[in-house]
Amino acid sequence: MNFDLVIAGVGGQGVLTIAAVLDRAAHAAGLHVKQSEVHGMAQRGGAVSAFVRMSDQPVASDLIGRGCASLLLSVEPLEALRYTQLLRPDGWIVSDITPMRNMPDYPALDAVYRVLFSAPQLVALDATRLAQKAGTIKAQNIAALGAAAQHLPLPVELIEQQIRALFENKGERIVNANLHAFRKGDAAARFTTALLAAGIPGNTVAKATSHIHFPPHPVPADVLAAWCQRLSGADAQKVIQGLLDHEELTRLELHATS
Repeated sequence: MNFDLVIAGVGGQGVLTIAAVLDRAAHAAGLHVKQSEVHGMAQRGGAVSAFVRMSDQPVASDLIGRGCASLLLSVEPLEALRYTQLLRPDGWIVSDITPMRNMPDYPALDAVYRVLFSAPQLVALDATRLAQKAGTIKAQNIAALGAAAQHLPLPVELIEQQIRALFENKGERIVNANLHAFRKGDAAARFTTALLAAGIPGNTVAKATSHIHFPPHPVPADVLAAWCQRLSGADAQKVIQGLLDHEELTRLELHATS
């Protein structure tokens, strides 16, 4: 088993925290791990990336070649686009949609989303707002990690153990907030996968999932079925526009079948 992961974002978003959690979880799982990282600038706002390579055999290099990554995990949408050339044809992208405008010529968000949402295997979520609702906006990176969890060769329980260990010195409230953020991200990813498996176009799925407030547990089957029906019906675009017009993330539990 070989699994190559690219983690991307900007300074201050916790890219290296994600890498540290996964490194420790991989070691706990008995896997071989190598990691490299790039800091675009030392100060907050510069581009940051990390390569994490996991295998059941010794890993020779800490670099990931073009077209070799199984997963691209980004906590910033434009940074996700920067690294797509490293992704395998069947690889997944997991990305927060919240921009960090760290440059004067940051592209129009509509243009960024148009390209990002065209990816065939994409989990797009508002990790920043999900983290805020979980109890701390600083857990944005952990919400994004949760959205990547089902695609990683690691038991979710091991990842959660490392999250708890990492934040335990900050108190139980922060630990629980990060675990809730992680589980909200995981719920978003599983919901996304189910919608894609139902044949709903990826662009439609991305627009929907990035405007939904997910619970810190799997979405109930009746709620999932209701959303599959809505997003595959003739009024799908009206449903999407309703989500886009909504100021708050739409709570899934308000839309279960009656």
